[in-house]
Amino acid sequence: MKWSVASKYLVWLWIVALALVALVSWKGGEAVKTGQIKKLRIESSLQLNQLASVLESAIAKYQHMPTLLAANDRVKKALQDGFEADISHLNRELEQINRITEASDSYILNADGLTIAASNYQKDTSFVGRNFSFRPYFQDAMQGKAGRYYALGTTSNRRGYYFSYPVYVDESIVGVAVVKVDLTQFEKRFANQSYEFLLLDPDGVVFSGSRSAWLYRVLGELSYEELQRIADSQRYRDQPIEKLAIVYQKPFDEVSQIVDFLETNTVNGELERRSFLKMSRPIRLLGFTISILAPLKNINEEIALWRAIFAGGVTITGLLFGLAMLRTRMLRERSDANEMTRHNQAYIREVIQNTQAGLVTLDEFYKIESFNPAVEKLVGQPLAPLVGQPLNVLFQSVEQKLRPSVEQDASYRIDPENVLDSAGDLGVKVLTREGRLCYSNQSSVPVEMTLCEMQLPNRRSYLVTFHDMTERKRYEQEITQARKELEERVRERTFELEGANTRLRQEITEHKGTQRELIQTAKLAVLGQLSAGLNHELNQPLTAIRAFAGNGLKFLDRKQYEQAHANLQHISQLGHHMGDIIARFKVFARKGDVHQGPIAVQTAIMGALKIMETRYKEVGIELLVTEDQDLIVNGDMVFLEQVLVNLLANAADAIVESNMDSKRVVVEQTGTETQVMIRIQDSGNGLGEEAIKHLFEPFFTSKPSGLGLGLGLSISQRIIDAMGGQIRAHNLTNGGAEFCVTLPRFQSSLLTIT
Repeated sequence: MKWSVASKYLVWLWIVALALVALVSWKGGEAVKTGQIKKLRIESSLQLNQLASVLESAIAKYQHMPTLLAANDRVKKALQDGFEADISHLNRELEQINRITEASDSYILNADGLTIAASNYQKDTSFVGRNFSFRPYFQDAMQGKAGRYYALGTTSNRRGYYFSYPVYVDESIVGVAVVKVDLTQFEKRFANQSYEFLLLDPDGVVFSGSRSAWLYRVLGELSYEELQRIADSQRYRDQPIEKLAIVYQKPFDEVSQIVDFLETNTVNGELERRSFLKMSRPIRLLGFTISILAPLKNINEEIALWRAIFAGGVTITGLLFGLAMLRTRMLRERSDANEMTRHNQAYIREVIQNTQAGLVTLDEFYKIESFNPAVEKLVGQPLAPLVGQPLNVLFQSVEQKLRPSVEQDASYRIDPENVLDSAGDLGVKVLTREGRLCYSNQSSVPVEMTLCEMQLPNRRSYLVTFHDMTERKRYEQEITQARKELEERVRERTFELEGANTRLRQEITEHKGTQRELIQTAKLAVLGQLSAGLNHELNQPLTAIRAFAGNGLKFLDRKQYEQAHANLQHISQLGHHMGDIIARFKVFARKGDVHQGPIAVQTAIMGALKIMETRYKEVGIELLVTEDQDLIVNGDMVFLEQVLVNLLANAADAIVESNMDSKRVVVEQTGTETQVMIRIQDSGNGLGEEAIKHLFEPFFTSKPSGLGLGLGLSISQRIIDAMGGQIRAHNLTNGGAEFCVTLPRFQSSLLTIT
């Protein structure tokens, strides 16, 4: 009856204790959570101000661009005259301005709202020819005001903020200049932050944010009239305006709120509830409101962990109390176990006598007490005289063998008490040593000794096990010798390979230097062939300059300043012309290595033609060049010009040697999605079979002796290979030869826009 009452008392005590623990855990967790959220609110306030400042500065730099465009004379001229050439030039200028300022789009509207020029005139989504008179920013500008507007683009389907300004000509508004700012770059910049953000328009619609799923959503409710007004403005086209899935909203303080959203897990598709700390502030420049949502997931997890630790601590305390009670019971059971141990002693001795390993027992004073027959078999003689002797008489460890005076050095003796006490501090009661069994100066036997403590009734004993290591030692010696021999062979081989690598690097360096010198030699050879034509091209402007200068002096003497000014303009133009001729040859003769980059094929072709222009005029060759295809390749401009100059020079030599009436060279450029082909066709006699076989071999030439080094095509092939392309040659069916240079097309999608 007494035990039953005590049990009930303990049960109610545990119930009350658990209730108190739960209450303290909950209240303490709430207090810690409130403190953590306050710290997060301070951090979020700084992040919100920083985010708003970055957005305002990013948008503000574009608000004066329409004013500058409206003051541009070319814009006014295009709106007044409407000439195609002026509009085309304005399109290119707008494209360049857009690329420099990193704006989304820049375009010009006439007084009817029709787009006459735009920076995206070359794109499929070009604004040219589209009418935006319905946009408020156009209507405001036509009233003489600077317009601002935000919307989803009807043509580009991209969100943007618009700035507009009227274009005045003689106090009259003739058009509107518009600049669109894409907010995508702002979203990408803050996409991977520790928080989420929302940019709300004056109606509370999410116009921009860190999550695309939140776009065109509202945090509150909109009336039917407000929704209809948004739909009539075509601001968001056909996008439905829906409310975000907010399931809980509670003010935390005057400037922040606790908000819970329902979101779909992207992994398993299930709905999850996520909590955020929401803070907002207005952006006066745009009339928007920016909100920052700091996730509370980590704080909630930390509070849950704190509560778990607190509950675990209380649980451990209770368990320790229970263990103390169990210890009392264990002490009672230990006395029973000691009695059982005495009965097991006889069993242990029987095991010692019959085991195959050598076993020796030591008494509490660490002296030999008994041994099994396996130890005597290892030593090869009876060991009865060793009973009562220390273990060091029978076994010597490796440390003892290293010290000749080990008998006098007590520090190197095996002291089981010290050894086992040290091992016991680490939780180990076993000692293993390697050494030798030796007795009466007989031959020793290598063994592994294991010593462990045995708990026997009323005293301590130790068990020592000896394992024969004769075979293992022999194997270790063989492995050590083999390892030394292998290391020596590896060392010798490594020395040989290092020498070979050094020689190979030297040869590669010499080969690269020779290759650069050969390329430069080929350039200079071409320049030497063109020097006579260059002299002719420079003599004509020089003669004209002298004539204009003489006449100019006479006009000055007669005070005819307008005629003298005209002569000086002619002299300046001729000087620029001579400078362009010399500059092309200076760039062509420059040394250097191949540097990969985007280059325009048409620019390279025109550069090569300028160098070869004089030569072609001398021999009367007709030059046909296809129109610019706007092809871009990945290569080096100077080296590509060198290859084209070499091919054009070879084509001219082939036509001169053929003595045919038709003298014509055709330069074509075509392209696919991944490659660009440049073809040079001549009307010469074509290539012989022997020439086609050895065409790209060094020092092979089909020209007469003294007219070629035989390096041009070999060097050209190396240059094209370095650019990742190839060069081929074949004869045409109607006569003449064709050289085709194939290069990888530059992929603009590989560029990273920041």
